[in-house]
Amino acid sequence: MNYNMKQSGARIRQLRIKNGLTQEKTANVLNIDQSYYGRIETGKKGCSVDLFIQLAALFDVSLDYLILGRYHDTLPKATDTTQLKTDIGELINHLTRFKSSI
Repeated sequence: MNYNMKQSGARIRQLRIKNGLTQEKTANVLNIDQSYYGRIETGKKGCSVDLFIQLAALFDVSLDYLILGRYHDTLPKATDTTQLKTDIGELINHLTRFKSSI
């Protein structure tokens, strides 16, 4: 999967509209020129890493989504869940012993 400025710009535009912002307001929040922001949305201009970070924070999305359009599930992998269950079990045992010692 490669970075596509037009697709990334379209995602940014959709997020801006979804959040009820104008290009002018968004550009002001990001402290950039409105015409530059407009070129980003149309895919004529790319973003710096810093600007992508600001956009991700503004729209509460991941950089992966902004840049590549990918969503990452936030659930741990199956192997991670097994370890997580073990860790939780151990924690419960420790807390139970602690509670009975009080």
